[in-house]
Amino acid sequence: MMNKKVIFSIIVLTASLLFFKEEEKFQENFAVISLPIKNIYLDMTNSITNTIDKYISQANSIESLKKENIILRKYLYNQKTTINQLQQYNKVRVKKFDTNPNILRIQTISYKKLNDFSYIYLTNIDKTLKEDKIYGLIQKNVVAGIAIKTDNKLEGILTSNEKCQFSTFIGKKKMPGIAKGIDEKTMEINFIPKWSQILIGDKVVTSGLDNIFLANIPVGTVSKVLTRSTYKTAIIKTYANVLHPNYFYLVKKVPIQIHDLNKTLQKDTNSTVD
Repeated sequence: MMNKKVIFSIIVLTASLLFFKEEEKFQENFAVISLPIKNIYLDMTNSITNTIDKYISQANSIESLKKENIILRKYLYNQKTTINQLQQYNKVRVKKFDTNPNILRIQTISYKKLNDFSYIYLTNIDKTLKEDKIYGLIQKNVVAGIAIKTDNKLEGILTSNEKCQFSTFIGKKKMPGIAKGIDEKTMEINFIPKWSQILIGDKVVTSGLDNIFLANIPVGTVSKVLTRSTYKTAIIKTYANVLHPNYFYLVKKVPIQIHDLNKTLQKDTNSTVD
């Protein structure tokens, strides 16, 4: 009985050894067979991962380039705008006004009303401008209107508006009158002395006596003369291009002009003698 158990145990042990040996051999063979498949799988996985990484990297690069492109476009637009503004300003600048400490360079911001081209808002670059004081506006080197600071806003009233009024001299004899806006090309000069000899074609300039404009700033030329009951009125064609209000010179302060009365009297006497 004992011998049978020993023999059985030997058989089982031998079978187990053979089984494990075959299993080990099978695993080795399987490993050999599956190794290329695993390599292919790993290569494919790595390739897909690399492709995804490249795609994400390219997508990020494209997005970054888009943002840079937008920034560069904005920068280019700003540069073009600045160049255009400088070119426009260079066309209208006047050296004698640029160097005058009593004159400011200002620019139009917008129209005050969309249906009224004679009212504009201007850049208020000088905080010392007084409220409700009337200042003269010059476009290039001719009269363009007046400016008034109201509620800390600088408003421009162009020569096309009837509220634009200032004192003038007409012709070689400098007959006085008060200019008043009619439209974008026309003003009227009222209260000219009735006895004055006003001719069509006479030039109109600022008098400089109203503390608004400097003297002798061109306004326009006489196109028609009307005789009223107590004074004359001259209709004039204005020089300013008020339909394109861009840059202006603002007369901040009108210097006091002191005349030598002796020279003036002597000149008048000589004229009378002649």
